[in-house]
Amino acid sequence: MIYTTKELIASGEDERSIRIKIKHKELFKLERGLYSTEEQVFKDELFYAKKYPDAVLTLSSAFYLHDLTDEAPDFYYLATPDNALPIHDPKVKQSYQDRTIIPIGVMRMGLRGGEIRVYDQERTLIELYRLRTKMAPELFYEVLSSYKERKEELDLAKTAEYCSHFRNGNHLLAKVKEGLA
Repeated sequence: MIYTTKELIASGEDERSIRIKIKHKELFKLERGLYSTEEQVFKDELFYAKKYPDAVLTLSSAFYLHDLTDEAPDFYYLATPDNALPIHDPKVKQSYQDRTIIPIGVMRMGLRGGEIRVYDQERTLIELYRLRTKMAPELFYEVLSSYKERKEELDLAKTAEYCSHFRNGNHLLAKVKEGLA
């Protein structure tokens, strides 16, 4: 399990007890502000969710988490506010987005004993069309095909409401509806 310093302090630890637990190998420091109960930690969605709590998993990461593709992404795709600091990690592709649209469609998903922030299926569908040029055509059509198979599960009213917050929302909604037809 991965913990932030804030979480450890909220659970009753203090800086001294954290140092003692590290010395006795009950806790391992991953990097500044991040600790684990395991010595070796794989950098995965949970790791990045703890490290970048304001980021949201998007694009290929969200497609994979929502079972829209079988292909695990080579990178973790994180949407961050446009004023966020750059993420210097070779396993992360950062997408800067306007602060007003970042929270639209964010959901919390349980994953291997932790929780991550990811866009829901409706917002992920919008991202599929918004950022189409940034992905391989094969991926676009595979994900679109998956959406067509489960279009009965989608809330098109929610999709329309989400689209209304984007600059080209009407055009975006028309493309989404056309793609699902």
